[in-house]
Amino acid sequence: MTGEMPQPREPASMDLMAHDVRAALADIVGGVRLLDDGKLAPGAVRQVERVRAAAELLSRLVEEMMDGGLDRPPDDRPPAAVDLRRVLDDVMARWRGAADPLGVTIGLRVADDVPRVVQTRHLGLRRIVDNVLSNALRHARGRIDIDVRAPTADRIVLTIRDDGPGFPPDILPNLFGSGTRGAGSTGSGLGLHIAAGHSREIGGTLTARNDPDGGAIVTLELGDLHILRPSEEDVGVDLTGMRVLVADDSDTVRTVFVGMLEQMGAACETAADGVVALNWLARERFDLALIDIEMPMLSGREVIRAERLRQAKGVAPPLPMIATTAHISRQVRDAILEEGADGVIDKPVPDRRTFGRILDSILRELPAVPHWQPEASAPLSPIMLAELLQAAGPVHAEEVLIRLTQDLRDAEAELTTALNGGDKPATRFQTHILLSLAGAVGGVPTQTAARALNAAAHDGGTGDLDALGTQCLNALGRLRAELAVVTDGMTPH
Repeated sequence: MTGEMPQPREPASMDLMAHDVRAALADIVGGVRLLDDGKLAPGAVRQVERVRAAAELLSRLVEEMMDGGLDRPPDDRPPAAVDLRRVLDDVMARWRGAADPLGVTIGLRVADDVPRVVQTRHLGLRRIVDNVLSNALRHARGRIDIDVRAPTADRIVLTIRDDGPGFPPDILPNLFGSGTRGAGSTGSGLGLHIAAGHSREIGGTLTARNDPDGGAIVTLELGDLHILRPSEEDVGVDLTGMRVLVADDSDTVRTVFVGMLEQMGAACETAADGVVALNWLARERFDLALIDIEMPMLSGREVIRAERLRQAKGVAPPLPMIATTAHISRQVRDAILEEGADGVIDKPVPDRRTFGRILDSILRELPAVPHWQPEASAPLSPIMLAELLQAAGPVHAEEVLIRLTQDLRDAEAELTTALNGGDKPATRFQTHILLSLAGAVGGVPTQTAARALNAAAHDGGTGDLDALGTQCLNALGRLRAELAVVTDGMTPH
């Protein structure tokens, strides 16, 4: 050892890593959404929903880590509007899928008086419920019940009960300690310790006891809650149950917009630049987006244009998008609307009632959003390719293009050799490479074909390997051809 301190990674390298992680997560969530539920068995539909819910939670955790949020004190992570019903739906989608193979049924009962939207920390709440459920599933014999009620106007009590053996009496006094173990038992593990920590962070109380009739009961109580019950007379429009993306490079403006939208009942996510906004739109479903026109990385007009392009190709659902701008000239407004915005809200930000009335007037004029029927995807996404080059920076963008083109050519040659030789391990290896390469540029058809070929190349896999190999090579050929067209004459900036 030399005793030298390790050198910090270059910022450009971290940006590339962040892009790759976000792109991979976007591909997972996007790929799951492209599946046709009508062609899946009921059990498979539940597992797909489980993957979707877990992937969206993972994307939130990644965003928090990359933003440095996990290192900030709890007080620096302000509460936001949280749609309790949506959170519970995601919880059920994930854990019912996990419980089915174990023969465990999970039931949910939400009292009528439980408010839909409250102010708390979304990730904290999810991690509490997920960790408690994980512990219950390890011990349940056949049943877990989740009960949510509101004893008072500002209190919510969530109870998770399982029909397992209950907590050993000797560990109950210190149940929420790290890795608590009881005599002759598997103990509570780390999950309840994590849940207890998060309950303190969000101002809640976590308690546990044994049911006299058998089983364990864990209760989360949230008190002094700010319940968001929008009044149409007060704010102009009721957005209860809607998810809204607020993209603006000003912390102040984002905070003001989010505050007003939450008073209308919406749950919000935020983006400080155009690239982050597109990443959110690629990973998760929103009911409305407010897009600032003057943003770094990618402008609001580029974001709107890119999202409308994805919608036109059938790889993204319809979405109302409203532009916000300080440019109030008729010419600028017309140009923004031509890019695909559904309306324009002027800055400086109006007061809440005015904002609500403007928002309501725009939304009332929009046609009903049709049910999304994804069509065949394009060979690649020019937007994801542009993001990749932008993340690489002006010094490395051209090199990334050259390497990507060469890697795709090499993968095609190696896969052809593996298929001709009937080499299944080599086929699997090359399809893994293709999944990564195609995912970096939004090559959904190539990914889909590579995934099917990979499954068939495993021992016990089904499907005609030759036919699936031909389909994969054809999709890869179209991807390479489209990449050549898109990048022809492109000079990275």
